[in-house]
Amino acid sequence: MSTAAKKTTPNAGSARRDYDRRKKRAPIRKAGRPFWRQPLILGAIVLLLGCGGGGGWWAWHEGWLTEAQNRIDAASRAVVGAITPFKLADVTVEGRDYVERSDILAALNVSRGDSLLGIDLQASRRRLEAIDWVEWATVERRLPDTLYVTLKERRAVAIWQNGNEYTLIDKNGRTVRASRMPPGAESLLLLGGPGAPEHVGDLLLLLTYEPAVSRQLRAAVWVGQRRWNLVLNNGVEIWLPEEDAVAALQQLAKLDGQHKLLSREFGVVDLRLPDKLYLRKRNMGEPTPGPA
Repeated sequence: MSTAAKKTTPNAGSARRDYDRRKKRAPIRKAGRPFWRQPLILGAIVLLLGCGGGGGWWAWHEGWLTEAQNRIDAASRAVVGAITPFKLADVTVEGRDYVERSDILAALNVSRGDSLLGIDLQASRRRLEAIDWVEWATVERRLPDTLYVTLKERRAVAIWQNGNEYTLIDKNGRTVRASRMPPGAESLLLLGGPGAPEHVGDLLLLLTYEPAVSRQLRAAVWVGQRRWNLVLNNGVEIWLPEEDAVAALQQLAKLDGQHKLLSREFGVVDLRLPDKLYLRKRNMGEPTPGPA
């Protein structure tokens, strides 16, 4: 009798037991920790929280944060500078006689290497015009690397003596401080008396009516906040009236042409009264009536 191999079918119970044995032999895998429980991440969070409280004050107090910020800013400027076209390399100024170059650069508030396109031209112009000597200014970009400044400086027409102080005055009566006297300052008209600068424009207009007197004028004194005394080069004083000074000066010029009043021995020509002229000899006390 021959025997045949019996075909066996897997037993469900034995398969289950085999699976359980394999599971027991497999290594145990732990579940991954949340990212915030990782040691490095947790340490960083603690550090940040500390900086937000007392630790932040300590870092600021020790200068660590400030130093870090400074380095970041420096690096940022370096990067911006490397990619910024049209860097400022030169400042050219036209029309400067009295204004100091250092004052111009301070008003422009620029440095070599600044972006030429980033300069506020209008703000620069306003700061330049705030300088005493500057009447008006223009500021232009001259690509690729130049800032071009044009100045119109104020011109001194007189020097005002106020006690022991001397101040330059322009034609509009504006006082102009200067670290040095301009060329030809010794020939400028000398003003005296409180309030004289505010009335220098009227005086200059008055003198245009009589150029002959203007050419001889050395000084003018504003008297009593109402009128002028003129002092000529030869020392003769002309006392002008408070009103109708032009008419009085024209009358004087006419009489001087006839009688040479301004070149004779008279020290004072008093024109304060509208219908009379008084002459005072040099080193004399009382004035005497002059020719009508």
